[in-house]
Amino acid sequence: MRRVPVAISAVCVAALTQIASAADLGQLVYKAPPPAPPPVYSWTGWYVGGNVGYGWGSASNDFAFFQTTANTTESYSFNGSEHDRLDGVIGGAQAGYYLQSGIYLYGIEADIQGSAEKHTDTFSGSLIPNSVSNGANPFTSTETNKIDWFGTARGRVGITTDHWLFYATGGLAYGRVGSSGILQPLNSNPAITNSPFLWDDSATKVGWVIGAGIEKAFFGNWSWKVEYLYMDLGKTSSTASGGAHNCYSAPGPEPCHIIPDPVTGSVTSHFADNIVRVGLNYQFR
Repeated sequence: MRRVPVAISAVCVAALTQIASAADLGQLVYKAPPPAPPPVYSWTGWYVGGNVGYGWGSASNDFAFFQTTANTTESYSFNGSEHDRLDGVIGGAQAGYYLQSGIYLYGIEADIQGSAEKHTDTFSGSLIPNSVSNGANPFTSTETNKIDWFGTARGRVGITTDHWLFYATGGLAYGRVGSSGILQPLNSNPAITNSPFLWDDSATKVGWVIGAGIEKAFFGNWSWKVEYLYMDLGKTSSTASGGAHNCYSAPGPEPCHIIPDPVTGSVTSHFADNIVRVGLNYQFR
């Protein structure tokens, strides 16, 4: 008879074990899943935007002036170089396209910029004669170099970390540059004012550009960027005119030598620019 309670106890223990297992199974079945990870930001798509910044460029100028009579018995010349720094505010608009593959990004961008970069400089020198008997004649000169506008068409390669983008960029640059000025020969005869040598030339030049930047997506489809570019627009050449019937004289009582023919001259300017700008883009994603 004692075996019956033992059997009943075994059955009860087995039943309780099954109930506990079922309870654990129910907890496994009805446990809430973990939250899904946030979506990874995608840069792929077209974008447009605007920018503003500052440029500090340079114009390296080479001068070559030569004035002579028809028989070349008397002539005066000047050859020299001078460097101008161009500073000013820039601003414009840009548009482009991004293609993201994993953490890597490839893109293209074009922009157009207005520029207030300009510099006016005054310097002096001497027109050197071809005759030992004639002394060098001084001159003063004022010149202006400027960048009116420029644009670029560039490729982009970068690395993304979610909402951040770090990139390098480079490609084609083009822009409108100008050089103008006046070189005024002096003489020892106060009754005669020499004719100046004048030049004035503007041209649209094509060159290259390279740089790097950082961009951050911060609200919806908006992003901001900070960018540095180095741009080289090549050289422009201006032809000098004027200077007919100038009077040159050596120091002392010697009368001035009249040079009746106009000047032959040129000014060659090489334009380069450093650019830092901040921008705002809207992405069509």
